[in-house]
Amino acid sequence: MNLHTFLVMHIIMHNMPRIAKPPNAELPRLRRELADYLERIDSNANCFAKEQGVSQSTVQRFLAGRTKNVTESMRPLLVYAGIRLDNCINEQHHAAGPLGHVRIQQALEKVWDGSDASAAVLAQVIEAIGALLFARHRSSM
Repeated sequence: MNLHTFLVMHIIMHNMPRIAKPPNAELPRLRRELADYLERIDSNANCFAKEQGVSQSTVQRFLAGRTKNVTESMRPLLVYAGIRLDNCINEQHHAAGPLGHVRIQQALEKVWDGSDASAAVLAQVIEAIGALLFARHRSSM
């Protein structure tokens, strides 16, 4: 990208109106559970961030309540800590667009028989894959 293109993009991005997004209602629970997790493993935000390959400020901002939603950087960390992201899937759906959401829903409809036992197994598989995706994402940074 040449300097002219960069400057034009910079001006456009900084002059575009921001769309206000309401805070995710799950954030207080997620923050509390992450703080509890860090206490249980006898760690702190700085060490956890360093171990997980994200900036310390990302974790500190999240814990201090200076984020309105679960960021792309925080999502894998919460999954790694075993924290449920119940209502965050809708937030992710809006951020990623409807195609990702529809694709996941179609895949689940193909394999889920509607039983609680099947739901538990599928949840375990998805969570295990999440850890692999997180590791892959981290290695590409």
